[in-house]
Amino acid sequence: MAVGFFPPPAQAPFALVDANNFYVSCERVFDYRLRDRPVVVLSNNDGCCVARSEEAKALGIRMGQPFFEVRDLLAENRGVALSSNYTLYADMSRRLMTIIGQFSPEQEIYSIDESFRRFAGFGHWDLTQQGRELRARVLKWIGLPVGVGIGATKTLAKLANRLAKKHADFRAEGVCNLLEVSAERQAGYFAALAVEDVWGIGRQWSALLNKLGLKTVADLQRADSPRCNASSTSSWPRRSWN
Repeated sequence: MAVGFFPPPAQAPFALVDANNFYVSCERVFDYRLRDRPVVVLSNNDGCCVARSEEAKALGIRMGQPFFEVRDLLAENRGVALSSNYTLYADMSRRLMTIIGQFSPEQEIYSIDESFRRFAGFGHWDLTQQGRELRARVLKWIGLPVGVGIGATKTLAKLANRLAKKHADFRAEGVCNLLEVSAERQAGYFAALAVEDVWGIGRQWSALLNKLGLKTVADLQRADSPRCNASSTSSWPRRSWN
């Protein structure tokens, strides 16, 4: 019996809209000199990196890495470190969520830069095109790049959002609609995604799953209950996949 990673499709699909490198992107809207350069935003006391541009990630700078460890690396690569400006980020978040809210009546703000949309009654719409239009409007109106992931459940929308941002098949457009992706293609994408990429599976749970031989999203999809029940289920992840 399957674990149930893929429940029956929900009555209405979900989209997850998530800003790319939100703090850095907010700073770049108002300072074009930061474009195409390694940029990190630091914690309240300027102690560690809490946001990184793609260029900074390419240098190997980790989330939460102490600033003193990367100071010289940034200097060598024309990088910039900025103190946090939470007033700016809160205002940009408000604007972002207002724009996202124009695309369907059901919105769930999940974090400062993430929002779920539920498309009840939109069965006749081209949701991929809606994702493109949403992304273009956000970029035009407030200058923030976002990724849009669409799936039958929130969990699948989260995975689709990751593909929209990271996978070469979707990254240029920034939109991934799993409802339009064949099961065969989905299997290929999920085989390349680590199990910790699934919403709600953190470091400890992923370590437990890895011990069971479940290292990718595809492994988790194929897992069966007897195998899981044979493990120590007292610490097994228990959550809804909706």
